[in-house]
Amino acid sequence: MLTAGCTSILDKVTKKQAAAPAATTNAGDQVQNKSQEQALPAEFSLQDLQTAVRDSKNIKLVAQDTGQSLAVDEAKRKELIKYLANAGELKESKGLASAVSSAAFPAYQLQLEDKNIKLDIFDESRFGAGTENARHYYMETGNLWKSVSKWLPARTYQETALGYLFKASKVTVKGGIFAEETDQTPARNSILRVIRSVSLQSTTLPQDPGEAITLNFTVNGKKYTIEVYDEYLVYRNSTYKLTQGKQNIENLLSPS
Repeated sequence: MLTAGCTSILDKVTKKQAAAPAATTNAGDQVQNKSQEQALPAEFSLQDLQTAVRDSKNIKLVAQDTGQSLAVDEAKRKELIKYLANAGELKESKGLASAVSSAAFPAYQLQLEDKNIKLDIFDESRFGAGTENARHYYMETGNLWKSVSKWLPARTYQETALGYLFKASKVTVKGGIFAEETDQTPARNSILRVIRSVSLQSTTLPQDPGEAITLNFTVNGKKYTIEVYDEYLVYRNSTYKLTQGKQNIENLLSPS
């Protein structure tokens, strides 16, 4: 089982991800979710997780970065159970914390909707599963990633779209807390998810927007620049309203 010590790193990751707006629920939904969560206790095993997958009436595969989804049929369900049977549990590590904070594009997630259980596939070897109140982390041979990427191939973005930047091989940041241009490539996906977590509204940049944080993304040898101000974002000569944009980026990238 994931050791209690893992909380120290992963809690910091969770706090930095808090910049993204959370979904709201009404009182009835909260009561229903609490009842559903009882199906998977805080201390659950891989076998418990296999049983939940086997018994779930509704499993959906979601690519969170692209908004795609797919209903998991019985054949795919059996494959999932097989992969879980061959998985092993993970302890605390910086590599795990990095994977959790910046999951690989397109951020695949399996949702057992009738049990309120989510299984996040961070990369080709690591995944996490549980409810909002209890999560554990695992490693497997890569078959899970290979299968879900085959079942639900990620949408391809055009160069004009922010989603295109998920392909960046290098990301640098300058401005704000970064006096010098600093490599932040490992945080590429997290940065883009913070920016895309709100609905961008086209607007005009005011005369005095304040100091910007400059984000440079290199894709196939070509540089793409995003300027993030306190309340605005500029990309490809277009300006968008982005409340607390600069603060959210600084919170995400702050070393503390």
